[in-house]
Amino acid sequence: MKTISISFFAFLLAFSINVNASVCDLTKTNGGGFTTTLESVVNNCNSTYTITMLVTHNGAGGPSNKALSHFSVEATPGTYTNVGLTVVTGSMTYSSYTAGPNLGVDPFQGFKFDGTSNIGGGVAGSFRVTYTLIGNLQNQRVSCKAGTNGQIVNFTVADFEYVRDCNNTNCNVNPDTDGDGCNDDVDQYPNDATQCMDNYFPAIGYGTVAYEDLWPARGDYDFNDLILDYKVKIITNANNFVKEAYFTFIIKAFGAGYQNGFGFQIGSSAILNSDLTVTGYELKENFINLLSNGTEAGQSIPTIIVFDNCYRQMPYPGVGIGVNTTPGAPYVTPDTVRIKIAFTPNKYTLNSISANTFNPFLIVNKNRGVEVHLPDYPPTALANPAIFNTVDDKSNPALNKYYKTENNLPWAINVYQVIDYLKEKQDISTGYLKFAPWAESNGNLYPDWFIDNSGYIDQSKIYQNQ
Repeated sequence: MKTISISFFAFLLAFSINVNASVCDLTKTNGGGFTTTLESVVNNCNSTYTITMLVTHNGAGGPSNKALSHFSVEATPGTYTNVGLTVVTGSMTYSSYTAGPNLGVDPFQGFKFDGTSNIGGGVAGSFRVTYTLIGNLQNQRVSCKAGTNGQIVNFTVADFEYVRDCNNTNCNVNPDTDGDGCNDDVDQYPNDATQCMDNYFPAIGYGTVAYEDLWPARGDYDFNDLILDYKVKIITNANNFVKEAYFTFIIKAFGAGYQNGFGFQIGSSAILNSDLTVTGYELKENFINLLSNGTEAGQSIPTIIVFDNCYRQMPYPGVGIGVNTTPGAPYVTPDTVRIKIAFTPNKYTLNSISANTFNPFLIVNKNRGVEVHLPDYPPTALANPAIFNTVDDKSNPALNKYYKTENNLPWAINVYQVIDYLKEKQDISTGYLKFAPWAESNGNLYPDWFIDNSGYIDQSKIYQNQ
């Protein structure tokens, strides 16, 4: 009896130590050898939360334990930023990050890391994902997609609150050097009370916008008449109000005879032009009219013209069409333009200028009335409405349908990562083989059309810097 009693108490002690070591974590089993652990939830005291999850595979193999193909997290569009992934153990890799909101086969919107390898299917490993939620905590599903199995678990708002409270990471538990209400552990400017956090779009790396400039005609449809990589950094204060925004645009190529310009709108008419101060634009012609604060005149929605003539940004090499689209022509170093926008303090929240309000557009051949926007994004107040629904364009402003053909093909694309572009005179659908079905389905099919999966890209049509 004495021996049994000692063994029983030894068991209780071991159990107690194990529970206390991870009492503030919540681990859920995805299946196929994968688990997801909610490690930490930090209330940043500025209407944002920093979330940390640890994904682990136990190394089991066999038919029910497939290799991970992608990892995704459900999140309401416009509510997540600062997404990152760090390998903890093993040698897991991924080929791309998608900021959504649509995630292809996943039954929810959010973000995902795609093209994963070296984890699952008999290969042990773990990786940590961090991100920031803007606004309130929310129910979030997590998928460890492997083979045909979604392997989804659900973390509820109550789960997030438990981990937050258990770890004592609610407000006012950490030092706040500058006294702005943004604790030092999350304050990226701990000695500046006017700013707290950097918010990036895309969350990782750069995105790409590309244009076809013969709208409303379909043209050669090579989508290289302007190729821009971009990244946005928005600085918010402790109360989630925007202080400044920085836009970086890298002009990589333009396969056009036209002297095209580029601009963008941000926010809505609820944001007053008088509350912005814009610097960094490069205007070298004389057809753009600006207000004294650097925004374009005649616009109800703040409009920033980044440059007005691509040929004044990158010199024509004397061979081929445009710059950096004709194989064999001299390569020209890409040009970078950086825009800074300062906002009236404590007036506009991050949600007012979220990624969904970024409306980039091409100005065709110095004709201010001819704009090319992303599909279903409206023109600015200075666009000529008489061009809609002419030639190949089937825009219908009454239905909020803009810049699409009869079959929903666009004249502009925006991808939340850097993509390769086509050689001159190569139809994009012959290089990106899933582009046309993606566009014609309104994005329901092949949302990953730009990923180098088997059967997706004909590399012979892609421009290569030689």
